[in-house]
Amino acid sequence: MKEKVGIMGRVAFPRFIFLFIFISTAFASDPYTLSLQDVRSSMDKMFTYHVENKEFSPLIVKRSLKIYIEQFDPDRLYLLKGEVEPFLSLTPRQIRRVINDFQRDQYPEYWNLNFLIEKSIHRNQRIRHEEIERLIDGETEDFTLHVTTSYPNYSSTEQELRERVHNRLILELKAYMKGRKEVSLNPQLIQKILNHRSKKSISFESQYLNPTEHTLALHMLKAMAKSLDAHTGYYSPREAYEIRAALKKEFSGVGVVLCEDFDGVYISDVVKGGPAEKSGNIEVGDVLVAVNHQGIEKLVFEELLEVMKGQSGSKVTLGLKRNKTILHVDLIREKITMDDERLSIEFVPNGDGIIGKINVPAFYDNGGAVSLDRDLREALRTLKQEGELQGIVMDFRENSGGFLSQAVKVSSFFIQGGLIVISKYADGEVSYQRNIDGRRYFDGPLVILTSKASASAAEIVAQALQDYGVALIVGDERSYGKGSMQYQTITDERAKAFFKVTVGRYYTASGRSPQIQGVQADIVVPTIFFPYNIGERYLEFPLSNDHLSGDVFHSLMNIKQGSYRDVARFTVPYLKPRESGWRQMLPRLTANSQERIDQNQNFQFFLKVGNGYRPKKSRGQSRRDAQGENFGSNDLQMNEAVEIVRDMISISREKPLR
Repeated sequence: MKEKVGIMGRVAFPRFIFLFIFISTAFASDPYTLSLQDVRSSMDKMFTYHVENKEFSPLIVKRSLKIYIEQFDPDRLYLLKGEVEPFLSLTPRQIRRVINDFQRDQYPEYWNLNFLIEKSIHRNQRIRHEEIERLIDGETEDFTLHVTTSYPNYSSTEQELRERVHNRLILELKAYMKGRKEVSLNPQLIQKILNHRSKKSISFESQYLNPTEHTLALHMLKAMAKSLDAHTGYYSPREAYEIRAALKKEFSGVGVVLCEDFDGVYISDVVKGGPAEKSGNIEVGDVLVAVNHQGIEKLVFEELLEVMKGQSGSKVTLGLKRNKTILHVDLIREKITMDDERLSIEFVPNGDGIIGKINVPAFYDNGGAVSLDRDLREALRTLKQEGELQGIVMDFRENSGGFLSQAVKVSSFFIQGGLIVISKYADGEVSYQRNIDGRRYFDGPLVILTSKASASAAEIVAQALQDYGVALIVGDERSYGKGSMQYQTITDERAKAFFKVTVGRYYTASGRSPQIQGVQADIVVPTIFFPYNIGERYLEFPLSNDHLSGDVFHSLMNIKQGSYRDVARFTVPYLKPRESGWRQMLPRLTANSQERIDQNQNFQFFLKVGNGYRPKKSRGQSRRDAQGENFGSNDLQMNEAVEIVRDMISISREKPLR
């Protein structure tokens, strides 16, 4: 098992409205201190913004206690069923007391819960130590057997809890040994691996032991914020830094990618153009042993990342071990752009022209020279230089969102003026964003490739272009289904608190919202995500789906001034995508696509495996080799999307589009 990472108000601040799905990192130490008084003031601010929840209600009380427990023990390896039940089944009287205490900045129920967590940590550490000793002593253990590691309920007894801890240790050993067939487990290696894992567990557990006002307030704010809905959250400065880097596609650092396992921390990659590469003194495989002449052996990985951070222009010295030689390399941190996480292009020939393939990983914008709309404009220019650009596939399959402003700009590339997205806030206020450029950068065959993981800003663009009939949606039956928008302070480095809160829903020109139901594919081409329960509908506390009434469009027609004067004429029939030449082709395009998929042996094997098929294999043989197929060696979904574009080109030549 390896851990890898690159070192790297609502209406008044529209640049801070964003649409994004992400998983935050674990709790972190912070350079600031929270007090218990900060909890109510922070939550009151979020209640003011939130689209539905406006107060610390009984519902929020019950949710927050449940989430407090789950964010500590998500795998149910610490707490017993009898211990958590009193906190999950409060009486109405107890709930009223928690609310009254909240109004007085007092939190005895949460203190008591944290004391219970402390007790469970000490018990887990004792059990973990005993089970590690058992494994080191060589007690019989068949590491080829499957062990259960997912539990729907908490353990009823300590013995049951012990079995779960034991199974987790086995799983960790198997994970670390995966891909190391030349190495066999022995007592010394078992001790080395499990001691490494225990070190990381102890670091996590320390966030709950001997709680201070700061740690309790941080955990409560995380739990309470998450109780409002699936996309509201409170973040530590460290977490905000990582999210900010992901959104802006840049960070300050030296340009190395660190990877950790029980053998230590080593350089797994060097960022092209970064200080590390330019120095010429750092190689992939170098083992990191010191930072600024201080050994790192006692640091957990998260602490090491903090040590590596610094402002652009500051100096850092890395101590590296290469073979048996120790090197000390001085580097100056710089602003580094994550080019490998920005838009990328390829193309394939088609007759006397080309079909462009544009991968869009996120809707990013650093407020300067790096933004998706700039990259897309340059990509289209580059593709047109390669030959006649006859069609495009835009790949959103792993695009989880980004800035709303970028979604509007990207949509505008393919729509000749018109309404793109409607935002509706908690107080009923409605705002409209449209394309005022009036130019179309491409008006030929366009396919948007989506999956169940395509979310948020990606769904705005996909559904807007579907509404106007300028693009066909290809991929899983539906996308993720996030139709909400958040106000956030995460991208403001000077903010005193980092949070995002759901302030409203968005809709495209048809009045539809992708909330819960997602963007529906015009042509279904299953992706790697098709077997999995991914999406808004599977989250806790999602907002419900709705759609705009016709009144919104009628009121839009009455606007007589400003840039919205003529926006109504661009809207499409209510709740129905505009019928276009491309959409008229759908019956034929769908039939052709299904025939190709049916006849593609690799695709059929891919579907069988996704539906649970496991071919028999001999020792040392992969399932793919056992079947004699090579699905996945080529991108099946992209290949089929390109074929659909070829069909669109061919059919349009047979009969000119209306």
